[in-house]
Formats: sequence, structure tokens, C-alpha cells
Amino acid sequence: MSAEIVDRRFDRSPATIHTLSTRHALYVELTNGIVCEREVVGFHCRQYISRIHLMSFRPAGCTVRGTASGSGVHSYGVVFIDPECEDLRQHLAQIGREWAPFTGLRNQRLWDEMAPLLAECVSVDTKKRPLARFYAMGRAIALLALLADEAEQASCPGNGDRRVRSALSWIEDNLTREFTLEHLADVTNTSASQLVRLFRKTLGLTPMAYVSLKRVREAQRLLESSSMSVGQIALHLGYSDQSHFTHRFRANTGVTPAAYRRGLRV
Repeated sequence: MSAEIVDRRFDRSPATIHTLSTRHALYVELTNGIVCEREVVGFHCRQYISRIHLMSFRPAGCTVRGTASGSGVHSYGVVFIDPECEDLRQHLAQIGREWAPFTGLRNQRLWDEMAPLLAECVSVDTKKRPLARFYAMGRAIALLALLADEAEQASCPGNGDRRVRSALSWIEDNLTREFTLEHLADVTNTSASQLVRLFRKTLGLTPMAYVSLKRVREAQRLLESSSMSVGQIALHLGYSDQSHFTHRFRANTGVTPAAYRRGLRV
């Protein structure tokens, strides 16, 4: 068993991912704002925005494909558990469950168990503290028990909800239109408050925050690849007020649209 914290720097072009897990892997997001799409082949395909403490589980043998896009540094923690580990084999046999992957889940019980394990594995020199291995192993067993208990309920929460799928599809098709939360709720046949709860559970943010972030990503693309002015881009993306667009862009990227474009020329 091992754990690490990974820092990846993103530029403006999407990064592609294609991996085959040979060990159980539990991931936790440590930064906000990266747009992620993950297909766990044979199980589900999910799109989500990274939010601190969102978790994903990949059982050994999973093939994962996807993309990630954003700007700045993306940090995440990961705990790897080898199913062939002699110390764990007996416990895995006793758990005796099918391991189901999940993506972008907020689960406080899993985080409470993972956080000290991640900290211990990252910081401890096991040569100086040989008993730390047993502490980490005990935590790993507890974490596996929780995963077995939670995986079936946690598997594919957003992918399995018709209303969230419908909302994401409609947003994608109507990103350049001006619309409200109530309008989005109407087209998905649910109430505004219920749609907010579903989005928070699935993506870790509200529907309109998701829309805002998607529009900012599209604005970045247009600032990079077109000659459209900032005002034209604002109108194209459904903002009737350029100052509102500038405010939302700066809130998500830390700079104004004009400063972002100037930075491309440096």
C-alpha cells in the first residue's frame, strides 16, 4: 500500500487520460475548478468540476479514459492498495464484495478515514518508524471495509439520475442562451430547490455555478482562438451585461478577460 499527493499544472489545452488500474485506487480532490470527464469502461461516464474532498474509486482492473481542462495547479491525493498484498489478502477475502467504481462523490465517512492515512503515508519514513506500517495497514483495512459498504450506493450517482443527465445535456446545447435556474428546473421536470440538491450531491456545486464555469471555459477558448471582442464574447455566451461577464470570469480565473487575452501574447 502507498499514498501520494500529486500536483499537475494545466495550461489552457485539455489533458487526456487513459489508464489501467492494477491496484485499488482511491482519489480525493484537493483543489477546485478543473473540468473533468471520466469514463470507467463498462461502468459509467461522468463529467464533474473538481471540488475539494470529492472522491473517486477505481478497483483493480478498471480501464479509465477521459480529459481534464483548466488552468493552474491541480492537486489530488491517492491511496493505492494492492489486492495481492499478503497482509491484506485474508481481509479482502472476508469482505468478499464486488468492487464498484464511483466518480466525483462527496462522502464524509471515506474522507475521515482517508485523511489520516494519506497524511501518514506521505509524511512518515517507515525506516525510522517501522511500526507505522502496521498503523497504515489497519487504516487501509478500515478504508476497504467502508468502500465495500458504500460502493453500491455510491456508484454513478450523477450518471444514474435522469434529471441531472437531462440538465447537463440541455446546458451543453443552450450554453449561449440566457436562462435562469427556474427555467432549467422546468425543462428537467423538477423544482429549483431539488435540482440544486441533486447538482450539489453529484458535482459539488449548484446548477448555475456549473453553467458559469462552463461559460468561462468557452470564453477562454474564444479569447485564445477568435478575434471576437470581450463584449461580443459576453453577448455570445448569454450575458446581457459585460461587467457581469467580467466579474464571473475573474471569479473563476483570477484575471479579467482582457488581461487573460493579453497574457496569451506574452
